[in-house]
Amino acid sequence: MSKAFLTLPAISVEQPIGQFFLCSIPAGDLQKIAYSIPATMTREEGMFSNIFGNQREKRTTRAKQIGAYIDEEESTFPNTIILSANYAEDGSYEEDESIRWHAIKEGNGSYSLIIPSDAKLASIIDGQHRLEGFSYIEKSDRLNMQLPCAVYINLPREYQAKIFATININQKRVDKSLAYQLFGYDLHAADSEKWPPDMLGVYFARVLEGRDDSPFKKHIKLALLEEGAAFLDDDESSEETANWQVSVACVVEGVTKLISDKPVVDRSLLAQGKIKNRSELPPDSSPLRELYRATKDKTLLELIRDYFLAVEKQLWDGQADKSFIARTVGVLASFDILREALKSGAIDQDNVFKTSMNLLEPAKGTDFSDIYFHASGAGRVRIRNVLRILLGFGNVSDALAIETAERLRGRRRN
Repeated sequence: MSKAFLTLPAISVEQPIGQFFLCSIPAGDLQKIAYSIPATMTREEGMFSNIFGNQREKRTTRAKQIGAYIDEEESTFPNTIILSANYAEDGSYEEDESIRWHAIKEGNGSYSLIIPSDAKLASIIDGQHRLEGFSYIEKSDRLNMQLPCAVYINLPREYQAKIFATININQKRVDKSLAYQLFGYDLHAADSEKWPPDMLGVYFARVLEGRDDSPFKKHIKLALLEEGAAFLDDDESSEETANWQVSVACVVEGVTKLISDKPVVDRSLLAQGKIKNRSELPPDSSPLRELYRATKDKTLLELIRDYFLAVEKQLWDGQADKSFIARTVGVLASFDILREALKSGAIDQDNVFKTSMNLLEPAKGTDFSDIYFHASGAGRVRIRNVLRILLGFGNVSDALAIETAERLRGRRRN
């Protein structure tokens, strides 16, 4: 028998569904022998049936982002790519014993996983985008990166789909705000000149949540590790405890759009070491880009704080408890107005509070608890459009928004 394509040391793992083997496979070799099949269905009498495959459609944008991450100096993939061996791309079981994957038990209790040929006989159950990312790398030596794999041998298609569904449905996803916070846990140790836009947003969220002169003090909810835990406060009996809260992710999104048109690209450039610091990032159309590139973080923070101090006085004060202006959709809409106002010059960077007060004055007293704003996906756009109409700021063609703005203008609070 000719030499096997790969012979890998492996560990056997026994679980209720059956046995699988843990090993590591170089990315370049894995590209040759593995494949993924998007889940598809056929119609029978008008109903979908005969599910084939177990994967989402590949997303090129996501794969390119992963490729950029792979090129970073300290890229890592500690999670396993899950494979099922000995099924061909057409779904048929490989009958040829000379090319089927198999495991041999060694004397010390470990195993050798034998991959006889480079035939594509490994269906990817989970991890297709990680592997696809290696198709978009610039550093060709990253194809030698060892990827941890969990290999099922002769696992039927229906069980492959069951494992995929279990991983992607039953496994709780990490809360976005918690991910931001964990990502930014070493803010004090990191070089601020190399902070990407989202890390700066994390820093601002933390500062705005705790500063006494911040309109967001105790209004930014910090994600917790335990599901169902209450918002943590150093003094739970304090009368200052928030009656409304927004997430860290909300603030991060608002901040990043002020300083970057393409925050993911900025992050990648900084992480890969292609540039030394923020000052080498390219200019773009975001209104506070140059302050960000110049590392004028104090100026940026005070500008955002001063604007929201005006928002607090003109829009938040006196609102009903269920007002949408002080919820995530309202805060994001307020960030949108800030971005547009800075671009147009309606807010002066050298006198933010006064010019923001003047800009927002026509919307003071508006009832943002109105049923019109009760829409999760469209709420942000509706609030933004009504604000633009009330402020005489930009063009809005939405007839319902115009009608609502006029109705609310007619019954503004005194």
